[in-house]
This record gives sequence, C-alpha cells and structure tokens, in this order.
Amino acid sequence: DRLEAGNVSGLGDDWLGGFFCPCHGSAFDLAGRVFKNVPAPTNLPVPPYSYLSDRRIIIGVDEKGAA
Repeated sequence: DRLEAGNVSGLGDDWLGGFFCPCHGSAFDLAGRVFKNVPAPTNLPVPPYSYLSDRRIIIGVDEKGAA
C-alpha cells in the first residue's frame, strides 16, 4: 500500500521522489513544495480532498462535498 517511484531518468541517484515538470525543469517534493533554484515561483496548490478512512482519501472533493 505504498507509492513506489517509477523509473525516472536524469534526476540523479539522490532524488527522493516528488514531482518533476519536464516543460521547464521545476522540481517539487512529495508535499508539493517547490525546490530552490528552479523556474516555478510557488508551491503546487493543494486540491480539495476528503478522508474516506485512516488510509484512504478522495481527491477533488472536500469534506463538505464540494468539488
């Protein structure tokens, strides 16, 4: 039940995971925080979400049911 990193080339052996934008080369950690010295000026936005259980969440719907 753990997210495993896929095969990613060009990010180096020290890449701990996260998100990489191939368009401009910005990198973000697993929480969506932007790395220093990349083109992106801000962190990634947090989408609406709601907990379904202790181990499951639904993305795109907040606790009030709004999208």
